[in-house]
Amino acid sequence: MNINELKFSILCDDEYDKFAKSHPLNNFFQSIYMKDLLISLNRSVYLVGLKDHNKNIICATLLTNTSSFFKHYTYEALKGYLIDYSNSKLVSYFTNEIIKFIKLLNGYRLIIDPYIIKKQRDINGNYIKNGIDNTYVINYLYDLGFKEIKNNQVKLTFVLNTNKDFNKLFNEMKPNTRNIINKTINKYKLIVEELPYEKLYLFKRITEETCSRRNFHDRNLSYYQNMYKSFKDNIKVLICKLDLKLYLNELINEKESINNKLNTNNEKKKNTLRKELLNINKKIKEIENLKKDNDYLILSGAMFITYGSEVVYLFSGSYEKYMKFNGQYRLQYEMIKYACLNKFKRYNFYGIKSCDDNDGIYEFKKGFNGYVEELLGAYEIGISFPYKVYKLLSNLKKIFKK
Repeated sequence: MNINELKFSILCDDEYDKFAKSHPLNNFFQSIYMKDLLISLNRSVYLVGLKDHNKNIICATLLTNTSSFFKHYTYEALKGYLIDYSNSKLVSYFTNEIIKFIKLLNGYRLIIDPYIIKKQRDINGNYIKNGIDNTYVINYLYDLGFKEIKNNQVKLTFVLNTNKDFNKLFNEMKPNTRNIINKTINKYKLIVEELPYEKLYLFKRITEETCSRRNFHDRNLSYYQNMYKSFKDNIKVLICKLDLKLYLNELINEKESINNKLNTNNEKKKNTLRKELLNINKKIKEIENLKKDNDYLILSGAMFITYGSEVVYLFSGSYEKYMKFNGQYRLQYEMIKYACLNKFKRYNFYGIKSCDDNDGIYEFKKGFNGYVEELLGAYEIGISFPYKVYKLLSNLKKIFKK
C-alpha cells in the first residue's frame, strides 16, 4: 500500500457505518448513531477517511466541533481514529489530511482520543509483565506535534470479557457479589424492566436524585431522550423494581417460619429468634406503608449502549433509601447475561476514578471480576495562529489561579 496514493474523502453514512462496525476499534463514540446525537445537540459532524485506488476505506473517523475560540473551532475525533495505530506513517498521513480539511472549517485545534490500551493491567490495576504496551504510539504522536491533555473523556475503565459461558462467568465473580445477586433473585425477587421512550422521565428522576446527593452534574431529560432516539436499537434503559406484594408475602412467610422455631427450649436461641422477629415485623410495617400508595417500588436505573463488540454501562443511579435492596447489582447481572447470550465480546463497566480499593465505584465493579483498562488518553495539536493565542491565555489563567 502506497500511503501517498490514498485519497482523503468525505464518507457517506452507509459506507462509514459499514466500515466503523467492522473495525477492531469500533466504539459507540465513533458510530453513525453518535453522529445523530451530536447533530441533535447542534454540533457539526463530519465522517472522513482515506480510500485506496479500489475505493476501499483504509481508515476513518467521526469529527465534531466541540468548542469555539474567537470564531475558530476545536475539532475532536471522539475515541478515534479508526485506524491501525501500529502504522505510524498512516496515522501521520491521515492527521495531516485532517488538518488540511479542518483548516477550511476555521479549525485551530485537533484533539484525538485513541480507543487503544496504553499498558495492559490486571483486576487490581497492576501492569501485566509482557502485556500489551502501546506507549510507543505516544512517542510518535509527540513527534507529529501532539501534546497530551486532560479532558472529560474516560481514561481508566473496568472491563469484563463476556465471550464465555454465562454460568462460568457468574461463578468467577467475587463470592460477596454472587451472594448479593442471588439475594436479589431469590429473596427480594426484583424485577428488571426496559423503559420505552415515553417513560424515560422515570430514569431521569433516579439520576436527578443520585446526582443531587453526590454533587454531580446531571443531564436534562431532553439529552436522554435524544440519546434514545439517536441510538435506536443500540440503547437500553432499564429500571429495577421491587414487587411490594411479592416481597410482603416473603416477609410474612419468614415471620411464620421464625414463630415455628420459637418452641425451642434453648433460651439463647429463643432470644436470637425474638430479635429476628422484631426486625421482620419492622420490615413488614415498612412495606405495608409503602404498599398503600404503590404496587412496585423503583430502586435504581441504568442506561446501556450495545454497539460493535461491547455493551457499555453508561449512566446510572439509585434511590439512596432503597439501596439496601441492591438494585444496581441486579441490573449489572441482567445486562452481563444479555452480553453473553448475544455474543458481545466485552462488557464495559466504563469509568473508574482510580484503582484504590477505597474507591467505592471501583470496588463495586471489581466484584464482578474483570480487569482495569487504561486507555492512551487525549492529545491535541494546534494548526493555526489562534492556537498560540489560546495556549498563551490558558497559561496565563493557570498562573493567576495559583
